[in-house]
Amino acid sequence: MTDDHDSLNDDVTIGPRWLPGVLVVLATILAIFATMTTWARTQALDTDQWVETSGELLNQPEIQEALALYIADELFTYADVAGALESRLPENLTGLAGPLAGALRGPATDGIEQIIASSSFQSAWETANRTAHEAAVSIIRDDTPASLSTTDGAIVLDLGTAVRNLGAQIGIPEAALDRLPDDVGQITIIESSELGDVQNAVRVLDFTSWFLYLVIVGLYAGAVYLAVGRRRQMLQSVGISLIAGGLTVLLIRAVGIRTSVDAFVENATNRPLADLVASVMTELLHQMAWTGIVYGLLIVGFGVLLGPHRWAIGTRRWIAGVTESTAAFVGVCFGAVLLLLWWSPGGAFDRWVTAIVLVGLVVGAVVALVLSGRQELAADPPVSEPVSATTTV
Repeated sequence: MTDDHDSLNDDVTIGPRWLPGVLVVLATILAIFATMTTWARTQALDTDQWVETSGELLNQPEIQEALALYIADELFTYADVAGALESRLPENLTGLAGPLAGALRGPATDGIEQIIASSSFQSAWETANRTAHEAAVSIIRDDTPASLSTTDGAIVLDLGTAVRNLGAQIGIPEAALDRLPDDVGQITIIESSELGDVQNAVRVLDFTSWFLYLVIVGLYAGAVYLAVGRRRQMLQSVGISLIAGGLTVLLIRAVGIRTSVDAFVENATNRPLADLVASVMTELLHQMAWTGIVYGLLIVGFGVLLGPHRWAIGTRRWIAGVTESTAAFVGVCFGAVLLLLWWSPGGAFDRWVTAIVLVGLVVGAVVALVLSGRQELAADPPVSEPVSATTTV
């Protein structure tokens, strides 16, 4: 009976038989592209994400060492430590100022590195990054407040105060610190010549981040709808494609890190540090890829749960029995939504578009399981155990 029913459904098709498969492939390609663009948009424009990433970078010993070397270079280059020492040494010992400055550089760098690892510096680092990033996002989105000037056209991460404070903490004379230029410790994030291109790129990213998401969901849903007679199998194909897409993103990330480090880092001694920075900066992409894989596994599991296996049928019937009352049914749907809200895979609830679609999919899955179980119970109700009677003689 089941075989005849499936055979009949296979003959009833909507459009070419190959079309659902093509839609799945197209949706998967777009999903990979959308993952990359969403990562770029979130990593670049979400201030909380930027501060979190910069904080993770600062917690790495290799980054602390590199930053300490940078700050020491700034101090010893512009503060003229040798000149400050020369002014304090006796006239017959002024020739030792240069060697003394060189000898102090190593211990000073070590001292700076210890200070960088402290919570107080990390707090200052977070504040500097948040301030710079909020200003950058305001300018990029052309939402610049009146208090923010863009006359010079450059957005910078200002570590000048941190450099001066570190110099004072390691004992550099005040007179030497006064020689530091106004732009000491300033790291340019965006140049004025690049601002227009960046603003245009952000507009594209803002549009594609939600539009492509709707297109991808529509393509997958269309593929399942058109696959009459094999919709459960097509649903599982969607899940497998998401798993393949997530693995592809992981591969792209690994290849991208290796390629970018090889292309932009000529000094071999700097490659481990560059590799670490690239890994931290793309950690969000790594998380998004695994979110897609988990989505795929859940969809495959849901497709199996809709299958003809005895345990799957028993599960659907149990769900139908548990949700027999309207209150229980609403409670199960509400619980599933709360679980999704707690998980919030890939920041799904950061945007209303993704939130609505995901809530709709979860509630739809619960409804499908309940209706399927109720239909099976109605078609083949459970046989009640006969009541045994005892005869008293």
